[in-house]
This record gives sequence, structure tokens and C-alpha cells, in this order.
Amino acid sequence: MTESKRTVLLLGARGAAAVAFGAVTLMWPQLTVLAMALVFGAYALVDGAMLMTTAWRHRRERRSALACAGAGALSVVAAVLTALWPGLTALALVGMAGAWAIITGCLELWAATRMRHELGHAWLWRVSAAVSVAAGVLLWLRPDAGAVAIALVLGLYALVAGGIWLAAAWREYRTHADPESRSWRRPASGARMAH
Repeated sequence: MTESKRTVLLLGARGAAAVAFGAVTLMWPQLTVLAMALVFGAYALVDGAMLMTTAWRHRRERRSALACAGAGALSVVAAVLTALWPGLTALALVGMAGAWAIITGCLELWAATRMRHELGHAWLWRVSAAVSVAAGVLLWLRPDAGAVAIALVLGLYALVAGGIWLAAAWREYRTHADPESRSWRRPASGARMAH
């Protein structure tokens, strides 16, 4: 498997996990705190694994790889904490999810800035990081908002972030796809297609 295919798969898997988490929390915002903690933990575990894989793949860029590994490790720790203490109160879940979103977003923003020349989609990574920080700040501003509000903020964040990662996967695919293997064809004799 080529490096570009691995990148597309990683970005696509991360985006799909985020979209799935966002869809579940938005379709059932009245989930109990226990169910929300378990769904958040599952998402954080997948996200952490993807970030740690990205860190390993870019290990030559030591500082950037450390930032990715740190964000991935934080996600895994958040997943483990929700698995060990699934009976978290809503306030504890908000505090943990907010801290996770802000710290992970800051680390991703730093890594994306450092790896901007190596990543063709670094600007998408920066946007995703900014969305993560914004979601964390929203959670911390109103920790008493209730479980439904928490679910809505987390769900919207996950849908936006997942969409960004899926767009990055598509962009990576389009950048490195063999022109002969694409399902679309270029117009003959220099004709232009409307976009």
C-alpha cells in the first residue's frame, strides 16, 4: 500500500469515526450521561489511535510527531477514564471533554503549523483544531447547561470535524490518484468543464 493510500485511509477513518459519533449524539441528545460517556470514550479511543498512527508516520519531524502523539495519548487517556468510571456526572464529563477538546486542538494546531510543508491538507487540520478548541471553550463556558446541551455541542463539533477530515481524505485522494484510474475524464481538445 502506498503512502498516499495510507494517508487517505487514516483521514477517512478519522472522519468517519467523528461523523458517526456526531450523528449518534445529535440523533439521541437525550442520552444518559453514562451512554454519552461511553460513546465519547469510543470516539476518543479511535481518534487517539489515528493521531498516534499519524505521529508514527511523521516521526522524522520530531516536534510535530510529539504533538500528534501527545494529542493521541490524551485521547486514549480520556477513553480509558470514561471506561473505568462510566458513572461520571455530567459536570465531570463536561470538564473532561472540554479539556480534551482544547488541549487536543492546541496540539493539532501546533503540529499542523510545523508540518505545513509536508501535509497537503495542513490548512484543513488547522481548521479542525480551531473547531476543537472552540467546542472545548463552549463546554467550559457553560458546564451547567445539561446533558442535552453537552450532546449538541459535542455532536456538532464531531460532525464539523469529521466533515473536515473526510474533505482532507478526498483532497489527498484527488492529489495522488492516478489520472487513468479516475472515474471522470478530461474533456477532449482543451474544452473546459463548468465547476
